[in-house]
Amino acid sequence: MNGQAIPGFYWDPEKKKYFKIQSATASRDANLKYSAQNIRKREKQERVQSIVSARKQRVRKERVARRHVHDVTQICVQREIGLNRRSNYAKCVWPDAILYGLSQRPQKVLDRLGAAPAPRFVRDPVSKTLYIQYGDDSIIRLRPYRDGDPPLPSRMLNPLHILYDMERDDGRITVYTPEVWEEIHRTTSAVSSLTYLPATGSLATTTYGSDRPPTVILSDPVRNGPYIGQQFTPRGCRTIWGAAARPTSFDHSPGLLNTVAASHVEHLAVAASNTMYLFTCPQTGAWHMETGITSLETDVLAVDWISYTTVALGCRDGKIRLYDTRSGGSSHILTHPFPISKIKRADDPTRLVVSGLQDSLFLYDIRSSRPAHPSGSNHDDHHYNPEFINSLYPGHRNSKKRRKMSQKASTHWSQPVLTFYHANVDDLELDVDVHPQLGLAAAAQNPDDDVAIRVSNLWTGKTVKEFRRDKESQSQRVRSLKFMDDVDGGVEIWSSWGGGIAKFTQ
Repeated sequence: MNGQAIPGFYWDPEKKKYFKIQSATASRDANLKYSAQNIRKREKQERVQSIVSARKQRVRKERVARRHVHDVTQICVQREIGLNRRSNYAKCVWPDAILYGLSQRPQKVLDRLGAAPAPRFVRDPVSKTLYIQYGDDSIIRLRPYRDGDPPLPSRMLNPLHILYDMERDDGRITVYTPEVWEEIHRTTSAVSSLTYLPATGSLATTTYGSDRPPTVILSDPVRNGPYIGQQFTPRGCRTIWGAAARPTSFDHSPGLLNTVAASHVEHLAVAASNTMYLFTCPQTGAWHMETGITSLETDVLAVDWISYTTVALGCRDGKIRLYDTRSGGSSHILTHPFPISKIKRADDPTRLVVSGLQDSLFLYDIRSSRPAHPSGSNHDDHHYNPEFINSLYPGHRNSKKRRKMSQKASTHWSQPVLTFYHANVDDLELDVDVHPQLGLAAAAQNPDDDVAIRVSNLWTGKTVKEFRRDKESQSQRVRSLKFMDDVDGGVEIWSSWGGGIAKFTQ
């Protein structure tokens, strides 16, 4: 008896014997061990066990377990996989030291221009020119006036109308005055984003749309003057949420040197409804529009470039997608638990800072999405633990049924690397900015919160500094927030403040 199969008999490997399989009729009302039903269950368990054993054996052969790893070996392995190992000084002390001397009192750059506020602005880093959204549908240009330039008319020299930028450039003091400004665009609906294009010095303006369709306006106010530019109206688009220009600091791939894509000097990604459009500008200067991603299940609310050929998209349903400009394909890589309002590249192309509703500001790593554990396992050893679920529904509002639904939903959410303290319940326009070199992440807070801007450490998740509201900024949303490098090598924080523009500096 060698255990080979015999029709009508079952070989028991424990007892080393054959047993006759009892039919369903013979084993009725009797719990026989070797009935046909029990034999089928036993064979199913054996098949499952063989599959599990084969998988474990394959994993054991394909993986190498590192044992007794010394510091030098670990550093070499981390360097090989591309992980930048930083010292404790660079991670913890340096970001705190950078913002230590930053004043918590806002310093006015530009006062409120009349009755309408200035919710958004961008700045040309070379000429220091400010492009400001004035009201809902107007874009104005504010040129700097430096000490030593031709004198302004006497009415412009009134000290009440001149606001100093407190920036010295080659010994000349730069000032901004509301008198030296001009309108360069008038849109047909409310402006949704204002983007400065670094390669060409152009300006990209997008609108939400209303009774008129949403538009994308691409212009070069320096060369062409006001009210001149290319206007695109995407067909079948309900609204445009935002745009992002590709930075000039990204290194291109070696294979792109002699391609047609390398001749494009500017790239702009636009998030419009459930579609992403890609605008390119060749050396001829004429912009071209192409559809990158179309017919998604939800709206694309946020967009940002993370490398020379890759765009990160944040959707209303919490999905984070990557789009490759070379192949034209996209993939879903991460899932945020709430609608995404802003998405930013962190200090590495594989790390993303994602801001969403319900006070969520997380740091993700696309190399390790780490989905939550199955619903039957312990929820105490990952981010979405009972503490996190109770924070969403404090008090007695977290019923047993809702608690089960939350735990089941958390199995589909991606595990973040870091969680930043954040206050944003339901506002999609609160801005977020990241300084990757200094390891700082600044985020605007709820208008009802005492803190207007909170700056966190990008590597530890701890709060570095908080900037509180004053009387002028009460109940005002910070819809534009930017890190600015000054001429002395330091950093400043510029934001929309009290209907105008203010900065926090030393």
